[in-house]
Amino acid sequence: MATFRASQRNRMILQRAFILLAVFLLSSTPHAASAADAAPDDRAVPYYTGTVYPTPQQAQYRDEFLPLASVGLLLGKDVKPEDPRVAVLVERLRRNGAQPRVVASAEDRSETLILVGETGAHEALLGKLAVPEKAEGCLLHCAKNGAQNVVFLKGHDFHGLLWAITSFNQLITTQNGQPVARAASIQDYPDFPGIRAYTPFKDDDQANVAWFGANVLRANAVIYRQLRKPADWRLPLRDETQFNAWKAHIQKIGAQLTPLKIAWYDSILPFSGHVGLGQVRSKSEEDFQLVVKAGLALAEAGGSLCLLYDDYRFFLSPEDVRDFGTAREADVYFLNKVYAAISAKYPHFRMLFCPPFYFGAAGPDDTTTYGESRDAYLAAIGKLPKAIDIYWSGPRVKSTQVTADQLGWFAGLAQRKPVFWQNACGTYHGSPYYAYPGEPMKAWRDWYDGAFLRGISLYAYNGEDPYINMTIADALWNHRGYDPAASGEMAAKKLAGPENYPKLVEAFKALEIMDDYGWFEPSALAARNVDLVRQQTEKLTALYEAAPPALKSRWLMLGTFVGYRQKYFEALLKNPNLKEATEVDARVQELALKETETDAKASVVLTPNQFTAGREARFYSWQDVPRRHVIWINGAQSKAPSLQATFQLAYPLRGDSELILAGLDDNAPAKCRIRIQMNGSTVFEGENPFAPDRWSTQRFPVKGAMLRDGVPNTLRIENLEASDSMTGAPWFMLSYAVLRPTK
Repeated sequence: MATFRASQRNRMILQRAFILLAVFLLSSTPHAASAADAAPDDRAVPYYTGTVYPTPQQAQYRDEFLPLASVGLLLGKDVKPEDPRVAVLVERLRRNGAQPRVVASAEDRSETLILVGETGAHEALLGKLAVPEKAEGCLLHCAKNGAQNVVFLKGHDFHGLLWAITSFNQLITTQNGQPVARAASIQDYPDFPGIRAYTPFKDDDQANVAWFGANVLRANAVIYRQLRKPADWRLPLRDETQFNAWKAHIQKIGAQLTPLKIAWYDSILPFSGHVGLGQVRSKSEEDFQLVVKAGLALAEAGGSLCLLYDDYRFFLSPEDVRDFGTAREADVYFLNKVYAAISAKYPHFRMLFCPPFYFGAAGPDDTTTYGESRDAYLAAIGKLPKAIDIYWSGPRVKSTQVTADQLGWFAGLAQRKPVFWQNACGTYHGSPYYAYPGEPMKAWRDWYDGAFLRGISLYAYNGEDPYINMTIADALWNHRGYDPAASGEMAAKKLAGPENYPKLVEAFKALEIMDDYGWFEPSALAARNVDLVRQQTEKLTALYEAAPPALKSRWLMLGTFVGYRQKYFEALLKNPNLKEATEVDARVQELALKETETDAKASVVLTPNQFTAGREARFYSWQDVPRRHVIWINGAQSKAPSLQATFQLAYPLRGDSELILAGLDDNAPAKCRIRIQMNGSTVFEGENPFAPDRWSTQRFPVKGAMLRDGVPNTLRIENLEASDSMTGAPWFMLSYAVLRPTK
């Protein structure tokens, strides 16, 4: 985990492992679902809540509902009947039972008249109420013209009108079986226009994904990863059957997004991660033609090409070593050639490139990761055409705060604003890539300020999770007014429906209880608590089976999470003794006894697998010195603020004891403060005394009165820092604990 300062190579390995986990989670099908279940309506979202989301800059809602049984649409001079924005409005109206029709003038006597765009009637009826003079600014206003209801929808620009329409769509509902819309006056605009990107994983129903990005997230760009296949990237481009199937997908995407002027990309990862097995050959005519073939198909559909070199770029293919010697020379050559070939036919074509040095900050030039100068590489690709955007994930693989100096360093070398790649979300349920709908996403409030957001060209999150993407959209739209708790609750209600929200919260609280056991292979802690794992899995399955169709929607991912928990329990039953985990514990115990020079017969040794902390123990390497398993705690407001273990004394209680901990500090400027308690009595409180750059052991005296003989004892360690981050400092990491009589 990069946030814990693992070696560069281990960071990349763990990064890939997390991505594979996320892909697996997103492709899992819950065993609990049955063919008899009512199919969820993917396009029912966002459900009616009486308010608009993302949170508008200015909004006044009235307890008044406009009838929509008879609706006239008066289109402005800037809006044609075939305008795709009109289709977005008509779809929502018809979904709720309205039958809208286009009318010729404001004299039409429809019960409710909706003015769309520059009709010329706004000024006379609205007075001083106007569209904000800002990019993507929009106006929604419900008024009366005599006995007639009038809805004004207008935008400062093309997308402004689209967002006015999608705002109004969220106010449409039914009452007593009849379509109505809640009256409101909204003047709105995004604090940071143009930077909202949606990054779904591969999905068979591309139309729904494109629809969600445009209608729910108000995305400025959608970045797909359909061709991201490390081992065989050439195959779907060589094989005409596969290529034509992919082309049909992207044409479907283009039909949705291109008319709405929403940029979109599909991605190729032209590497396998192994020399000679799929590595791109930058002077190869075949590789060049295959990438150009994909780019031309994308451009024809109105899309753009994303090339993900990423960590897989190294090591170079033998051909690139022979032809160029360095990655920077090979990559600049290939990217320039591909872009020139496609842009010659499609002048407005764009590319997005993820370099191998996609993370980092100013400092000593990094040649240790790949044996090539980081700064020289970034400076070289900085000379690429400006129509080629460049990914950056901040100073680390998974960055939290990013300073202006760090952003300036990268932008200066790359000679353009970066596309920021957010690799973690500030929560933790076995992976840094997803969250449970309804939980507050505080990271979007705390990590980045306006200067940072104005300094990037797009903000892209590494994960499909619709809930996370909704909260990001809210934070980027109205950053000053973003309230993590209120935003999280509203996003969940928009995805599930307000009436289903309590049941959704119940399901995710049940899932959260399982965090101690992890989402990877079954842990030793799970093996010691098989009955509890069984009970919780059965509860989750029952909750899901009884859930209404709305909670089984793809956008909530509840079925994915429940299905994965079922698979976890099945794996646990197949290996109840968990031989590997037991062996790991034995190795940790052996290390602890050796390092502390302790007699196994007169001591208690606690391994990370014996602690509960809201997460499972993990393998960890620091400066290439591995610890077989570790457990760690984050800030006091996080989901893993403390760890505890229960044990019986293994020696007679005849006096005082000493507690020996092997730990690691987070290397932040200030030491992480912790509290150590034995059976509720404080053993230590203050700045932890552990080294930040190596594993170290510390001894703490434990009074005999704090311990219990013949009954369970509880050791608890708490992080005292006021932080809710799950992806960076302040944290404290534990390798083992030894309790023994005082010598």
